[in-house]
Amino acid sequence: MTLRAELDAEPPPRRAWYLTTGPAYLTILVWAPFFDSLWRHDLARAGLWPLAGTAVLSAVICFGLFYYPLAMWGYRTGRRRGVVAASTFGTSGSEWLTGVLLALAQVVWFAVAIDYAVDATFRGLAAGGFLPSLALTPWQVGPLVLRGPLFLATALFWIFITGMSSLLRLSAVIAALMKVYSPFAAVLLTLCALWLARGAAGFDPAAALAALGPERESAGSSMIAMATGFFGVAGLMAVDWGAASARRRDVVIGGLAGIALAGAWTALMSLVVVAGAAARLQGVHLDRPADPAPAPALSFRWAILGGLGRGPAAVVLILFGLAALAPACFSSFLFIRNLFARWPGVRRVDWTWIGCTAGFLLVATGWPAQLESVADVMGLVFAPAVGAMAGDWIHQRGRWAGVRVGINPAGVAAWAAGILAQPALDVLAARGLVPFESLLASPVAGFIVAAAAYLVFAALGMEEPSTPVAIAPSGSSEHKVIAGPSADVSPPASR
Repeated sequence: MTLRAELDAEPPPRRAWYLTTGPAYLTILVWAPFFDSLWRHDLARAGLWPLAGTAVLSAVICFGLFYYPLAMWGYRTGRRRGVVAASTFGTSGSEWLTGVLLALAQVVWFAVAIDYAVDATFRGLAAGGFLPSLALTPWQVGPLVLRGPLFLATALFWIFITGMSSLLRLSAVIAALMKVYSPFAAVLLTLCALWLARGAAGFDPAAALAALGPERESAGSSMIAMATGFFGVAGLMAVDWGAASARRRDVVIGGLAGIALAGAWTALMSLVVVAGAAARLQGVHLDRPADPAPAPALSFRWAILGGLGRGPAAVVLILFGLAALAPACFSSFLFIRNLFARWPGVRRVDWTWIGCTAGFLLVATGWPAQLESVADVMGLVFAPAVGAMAGDWIHQRGRWAGVRVGINPAGVAAWAAGILAQPALDVLAARGLVPFESLLASPVAGFIVAAAAYLVFAALGMEEPSTPVAIAPSGSSEHKVIAGPSADVSPPASR
């Protein structure tokens, strides 16, 4: 079982922030699917300076709420997320949430990576005149509207390559390549922003409204909802990065550099790119009949295609498209590992092709291209999970009492409360009854409700008794056993 495997495993090696947390989160936040659609609807609602403040605020929220509590818990315990989460959700709850459900989420992100890689590459080749734009035309199969045959054939090829890389345990090579790619992608994004910065200075929200066309009446997801929804899974994995941190300051500095700074910078640069293109293209319609499958209006792809010119756009889109494949390898590695750990009776090779087939079917439907919808689903499910764990962390005052056998009602009920709160607040926001709509009608609300609910349920005595578990100090094979539910766990000694 997943939890048993994590309990028996050696603790992750402790390293400095620039070898662990910093590059890990930088890779996530400079990944093109993250920033591609961040500003599609907010650009039509406000000027650049308020939106810039929103970018900084969302990065601070991801660091302070979604990362820091769980990363500090991982640092204190030296344990991975499945074991630590067994305090909040119980051993059975953690098995399903941090094992199976997280594996299913990785299948979705795998499909997103493949879909974006093929889509951006095809658009780049079409911009350069190397591929007809008809290659992106949807394929009508009876009542179904699918990706085109050439698109699906290319996606199938990349799914096979990325699946085999994980099956052959080449994840370390992929991780090394991602560390090289991340700074390059950040520089490339910055160069695109500098290119379009002059146009952004004259941006008017009316330009964004004109670009949205028929979508202008749609409320759409705010930037904060997109960013925090996207970050939900990464927040749950903060436990692992905290456990791999050498010192407390590595937890903090790594999060500030890899999340707060990198997230704000990425959001700001993509804002400049899209706003600059919207200002330049005011009155020009990129969704003209000659383009059978236009890029989503006010997306990063739309801005690059319309703002840079055919040659530069081709280069930029191909580079970002190919770079999206590295996270696909990492996602396939995670879903194979989690599913095999949960059901070891099924061979790794079988889990590989089960997950890859599911990813291919998702790509075929075109749903992974709807990045706003994907972020909404991820935020709905995982932000309350992170919130419930943060509530448990607050309840225990940063300590960790051990695991709770079976299901912990307080944690599972808090998670459910957070999930139910989000659609309810969305309905109220649509009627204008929610203040601070961009915050409360977002995964942030699910996080806050789940954290508060855990504190309430714990106070009502709904927690299962905890079972002490051995805690591994920094870089050591020794074990310190917690004396009981109220025992403090001293942080590993600094080196």
